[in-house]
Amino acid sequence: VTKAVADGSDDTASKAIAAAVPVIGLAGSAALINAHVIDEPVLSYLNTVGVPVINALNPPEFVIHWFHALNMGVVLFAMGGYGTYLGWRIRAGYGDEDTFGTPDSAAELHWKLMAGMGFFFLLGGQGGLIFTLLEDRTLFASPHAITATAGLGVLAAQGVLGATMKDSETLRTTHAYLGSTLMALFVAHAALGLKLGLSF
Repeated sequence: VTKAVADGSDDTASKAIAAAVPVIGLAGSAALINAHVIDEPVLSYLNTVGVPVINALNPPEFVIHWFHALNMGVVLFAMGGYGTYLGWRIRAGYGDEDTFGTPDSAAELHWKLMAGMGFFFLLGGQGGLIFTLLEDRTLFASPHAITATAGLGVLAAQGVLGATMKDSETLRTTHAYLGSTLMALFVAHAALGLKLGLSF
């Protein structure tokens, strides 16, 4: 009974943190993007590294318009969705259970999936920006850009928390709830991206 009361107390603080962090991330992302301090450096980087490569490949218009969305959707729902499910299984005490299609346990696969999601989101985000330029649209001009920047920032913080929480019950609970609110943020991000893609 004492443990249940302690867990409930931890849950209250953890839920508050998990709700606040994405909001803070969105506010910070909006401030950064609206200040336009990253526009020129990012544009220079993309025009040097990414745009020439994609132009050389000469993909069809459908690929330019929808590849980013399709690719990131698969990463979000396959890697992120399964990774989140495994995170809650670990939280429930089933970290040693088998996983679908791999020799890894739930605990072993969870961090690999989430780290992989972060890696592909970082690459895919650059691809999305390159395709934005190829379609003669302005960088960072939509809510989709704000949620992208916020999502990557919160994902990085979540990764640091996961790597440093050790056996702290409060931090482990916060990590679990924050992971779920982060996934909700990325689903909202995907919806904004779909709306943007269908708008032109």
